[in-house]
Amino acid sequence: MFMIVGGVLLLGWLFFMVRASIAEYSYYCAVAEYEPEIWTQLGAPNYWIAPFLFLVTPHRKRLLDTIENPQVLAYQQRFKATGRLFLGYVMAVLISAIAFFTWA
Repeated sequence: MFMIVGGVLLLGWLFFMVRASIAEYSYYCAVAEYEPEIWTQLGAPNYWIAPFLFLVTPHRKRLLDTIENPQVLAYQQRFKATGRLFLGYVMAVLISAIAFFTWA
């Protein structure tokens, strides 16, 4: 029973993680393609360091807030939504696990 529940929870985590990763990569590619001047100001000619470029710092946030391309903004919204959904799933699983093991 616990193996099945654990497997389902693991598959859910994997699904949401892959979905968020694809949305993040699409956002990177959209910024690189449609906003090349911002991409170079972020210092991102190399895709291997791309995940570290969007870490929140005041300078990077100001640069990303200047984006006005509607396609990039759509990718940004999708990136944020999938990230929130992934974090919500992880929090729900953790809270339910804590409650289960507290009352079991």
